Amino acid sequence: MTKSEIQPHRVRKNNQSSSQLSSQFKNREGARSTGTYPQRTGTSTKVLLHAVGGRKRRHSLRKGPKSKRILRSNKLYKQGYNRGYEDGVRQGQNSFGIVFEGVSIIIPTYNQRGYVLQCVSSIEKHTPAPYEIIVVDNASQDGTAEALLRQGGMVRVAALEKNRGFAGGVNQGLMMAKGRHIVVLNNDTLVTPGWLENMMTCLNSDPQIGVVGPVTNYIGGDQQIEVPYREVEQMWSFAASQNRPDPEKHRMTDRLVGFCWLFSRDLFERTGYLDEGYAVGNFEDDDWIVRVRMLGYRLAVAGDAFIHHFGSVSMKALGEQDFNTVNKGNEQFYSQKWGDPQALIAETSRLAQIQYADTQTRSQANVSSAAKGDLRQQAAGSSYEKSHVTSPFRRSSDFYPEGAFLVDLKGDVYVLRGGQRHKLNIPVPRGISPVLVAKPDLLGIPEGEPLVSAGDIWNGSHESDPPLAVTTSDPGVPYTDTSIVATAEAPEGWYLVTEGRRRKFVSTYAAERWGIRSRHVQQISTEQLHMIPEACPIIAPPQLLNENL
Repeated sequence: MTKSEIQPHRVRKNNQSSSQLSSQFKNREGARSTGTYPQRTGTSTKVLLHAVGGRKRRHSLRKGPKSKRILRSNKLYKQGYNRGYEDGVRQGQNSFGIVFEGVSIIIPTYNQRGYVLQCVSSIEKHTPAPYEIIVVDNASQDGTAEALLRQGGMVRVAALEKNRGFAGGVNQGLMMAKGRHIVVLNNDTLVTPGWLENMMTCLNSDPQIGVVGPVTNYIGGDQQIEVPYREVEQMWSFAASQNRPDPEKHRMTDRLVGFCWLFSRDLFERTGYLDEGYAVGNFEDDDWIVRVRMLGYRLAVAGDAFIHHFGSVSMKALGEQDFNTVNKGNEQFYSQKWGDPQALIAETSRLAQIQYADTQTRSQANVSSAAKGDLRQQAAGSSYEKSHVTSPFRRSSDFYPEGAFLVDLKGDVYVLRGGQRHKLNIPVPRGISPVLVAKPDLLGIPEGEPLVSAGDIWNGSHESDPPLAVTTSDPGVPYTDTSIVATAEAPEGWYLVTEGRRRKFVSTYAAERWGIRSRHVQQISTEQLHMIPEACPIIAPPQLLNENL
């Protein structure tokens, strides 16, 4: 998995110079080891929507009617400019959060001016549907942002002051996107006639499909197909034949490489941002796809949507040694975070089906009780329905632990309890490091009553350094209420026991991201553990290094 010749799909994403690699890689490694709360850095984003300027005008200093007219004209110009600027800011603020019925196409790039200009040109030529293009320039030194601004058109440019890699670039674009649907696209691609229409048809063909990818000439996995052409000029005629609408060419898959994704805004709001704990590029797309599948969505390949991928452009500039360093580090981080992701996805699906069937059974029982006039049972059932998701699709926050302390970018702290977020209106308890979550994650959790006292947090006895806002009604029987437990036979398998169910942390890394340490774990027997019904696992939230998210 470390050689580009063997797995070409790993040689992609945003280009990164060798001189920038070492410092960024060390910074990412440092952020990864911080445990519960990633280091927050200063704002480093400038969004350039247009260029203002030109030649500086020299005005005569001579006094007289002409000079006065010039001064008056300049004053009126400045006043008009300021009014226009203020109106623009006001309109931008009023339009924040408004979604348009189109597609936001996000292209992260770094020092690939020629390729990204070709990519944008192909989109403008072959995309009749409503769209916006968001190019996130990761501090390029080749004039990429300036060239795009001169070109104009339906392009919004976010010029970052530092290279945030593929994940950081995509996240910046996701934050800016206004479309009902979103495309993430590599800068070294050329889209072809019918590409978006056919991918959209595939996405809309089944409500269970969450993400769609195209086929291409250069990638890993089952998205790569044989092509007859050798030169790009010969590619267009092949693409015209390949892209004839044909639902028979749509197929399900277990993996989609991040060189081109199509998905809905709803899926993004459920899944959240890419994990910026991955240095430069590679494996962050696999990470995001694992999370999408854990939510209950399926993946599809639109075989009638072909795009050309130059390939090996984004990562080649690193050089073989630096590329291998990045690739190996990201692969280790991916394994540390997920363990066996395929087994995890299968187990999560099984548990979700059990929970969904149980919910339906309870719902039917409530209807029957209501028909008989049992108001107490009806009320209890209503409460149950409010606290359990009946949709077959879940949210990332459904995989967060009960009692977790969450903090948003404004510094407001919340406690996750009973499927709701409760704002903490008192100081954060000593020893607690709230975990940073992005706005989509936080807004997806229903808001509950605020917590105004320590009793609201702990509601009884608790440990001297509790990692979560959990309660224990009977310290003598810890595994029947809320505790963190493991067995002697599997000491690395940590579970959070709450509300009479056990939820497994998918990895030690996931537990540590929520502040859990080995000293918090109580040992119980295997028999005791298996007596507790199992619920959905607990995952690590993505690391976010951009304060704008």
